[in-house]
Amino acid sequence: MILVERLHRYFKKEFNLCELDSIKLKYSLELIIGEVSKLTILFFLFWTLGKTADFIYCSSVLLIIRLFTGGLHFKTYGECLIFSGAFFYITIFLKSNIRIDFRIVLILFMFSLITTIIFAPICSKSRPDFSYKRRWQFKLIGTISILIHFGMYFFTHKNPYFINSVWVITLQSIQLLIAKGVMLYEKTA
Repeated sequence: MILVERLHRYFKKEFNLCELDSIKLKYSLELIIGEVSKLTILFFLFWTLGKTADFIYCSSVLLIIRLFTGGLHFKTYGECLIFSGAFFYITIFLKSNIRIDFRIVLILFMFSLITTIIFAPICSKSRPDFSYKRRWQFKLIGTISILIHFGMYFFTHKNPYFINSVWVITLQSIQLLIAKGVMLYEKTA
């Protein structure tokens, strides 16, 4: 990305960064600019579909959970954009078209909680792995986030946006399983 390169050169020169700090800065800039641009494109897509509020709520929930649990990572920006768009579309479709009762939500909640406790966090290959302590901190924060969202659903289940939380967290948990499977496959291949 041209913008990342320009910002990286400017900050590297302006603050006389060492090589390690320069690499960290470039990675951070790529991450921030990539996520902001992706969310902007998806916002306009869901705005044209008349699903802006659902998209904003779903992306807020996913950002909070995914930050601490990780998940699938793609090699290109385009692949990531397409997958993210499909993820949000499926989440909103499920919320709008599949009625779930308390028992189903409880099953999805238990599945998501167990999956997160066992597999989270799953990091990108381009990011250094976390220490054992840091992994447990992320696992704990991800678990608490899930508990909060499902708690909000159980106490205010008449609010349709909390159904979004149920589907976002469930699909994120499925994504963790897939990401773990990919990691295991790549280790054996």
